[in-house]
Amino acid sequence: MTPRMPLRLLTFFSLLALVLAACGGTEGAPVTPTEPAGGAGSGAATAPASPGAGGEDPIIIGAAVHLTGWMAAYDTPPLMGARLAVKQINEAGGVLGRPLQLIELDGKTDQATVGNAAIQLIEQGAEVLIAPCDFDFGAPVGRAAQDAGIVGLSTCASSPLYGSEALGDMQFTVSMWNQTMSAAAAQFACVDMGWTTGATIVDTTTEYTQSLGEYFVDAFEEMGCTIVNEDTYLQGDMQIDAQIQRLQGLPEPPQVILLSTNMPDYAMMVRELRAAGFDTPLMGGDAMDTVEFYPAVGPDAGNNIFISTHSFVGPGVGPAMDEFLELYEAEYGGPPETAFAVMGWDTVNIIAESIERAGTTDGPALVQAMEGVTFDLLSGSLTWSDAASGHAPDKEAFILEVKNGEPTFVKKIKPEYVPPM
Repeated sequence: MTPRMPLRLLTFFSLLALVLAACGGTEGAPVTPTEPAGGAGSGAATAPASPGAGGEDPIIIGAAVHLTGWMAAYDTPPLMGARLAVKQINEAGGVLGRPLQLIELDGKTDQATVGNAAIQLIEQGAEVLIAPCDFDFGAPVGRAAQDAGIVGLSTCASSPLYGSEALGDMQFTVSMWNQTMSAAAAQFACVDMGWTTGATIVDTTTEYTQSLGEYFVDAFEEMGCTIVNEDTYLQGDMQIDAQIQRLQGLPEPPQVILLSTNMPDYAMMVRELRAAGFDTPLMGGDAMDTVEFYPAVGPDAGNNIFISTHSFVGPGVGPAMDEFLELYEAEYGGPPETAFAVMGWDTVNIIAESIERAGTTDGPALVQAMEGVTFDLLSGSLTWSDAASGHAPDKEAFILEVKNGEPTFVKKIKPEYVPPM
């Protein structure tokens, strides 16, 4: 079978070859940062451009992402998907007759380090930048790209701050914004499942976690349901005894509880709530959908949990996903562990299609080839507004249910109500 690439890329590229036996470099190996002999951040780990794209100079895509520290759980899977997309596009002839080349640097879950990494990648010839999966830890990359006059794309930052209003008119995120992620969760809970009362425990450490909770409350109540308790948390506390006591003190337990934090705190919250006797349905955002989360909650605590996220890497989504899974397993020796892997694949395919459409990597021309265009992605259809409207992503969310410690696909939701920014 010849795979059909998402994004209608067959309009631009020849059909993909199936034979992956000639893969080089990272086949079957996990993605790990490569640090050159000059110390941290002194150079780039390079994914070589494949031959066969006309022998022209490569189009260089720089990835300043976090491959160590807690953000690695959200940036490493997209990088693996990005590497696979680069390889497949090059085997199909490249872009504008040129191969793609991916060069990478580790931001080490540090805002200053990742910003410096982005500048280094630009100095090494990057024509487009891939940014981390978070506003707080990805904005320095977007700002560096904007200062250099080039397009930058976060693989999956869902904060509504990740767009042109805060970062500049050449910056985008491939994710839905938190308004959509939260509203999809609220619609599923309030409308689909009929859970009319809810509570939240929201991590106030990052903009992402805080706004995810705020937009859920807005949407849940707009849909006619009631939030009976709102509580806060700080990342790294690793206990929620006080929050549980306040929930236990309510006249009646809520019918659903939204949790908003990052890993490993997400798993801790679930385990502590279950240990306290709360068998209540729990909900979370995309930061819950990580390879660490599922074994951390296990088959006992890992039930009656619903996640609003980017995609589902498994059967039942559609033929394009089946094709991606086949390619991924052939490349890496196993299936992708979370939906974050498709975000890197989608990001590189957007870059390739947009360069092909624009005929150049020039920043303003590339922006024009991206705004207002509907991209057919593994993570759902995506259309960005223009820069004056913030490059707001019009996108749908995937709802997953965790059963026996494993994610299962429930449905896609494009919420009827999306909270204003």
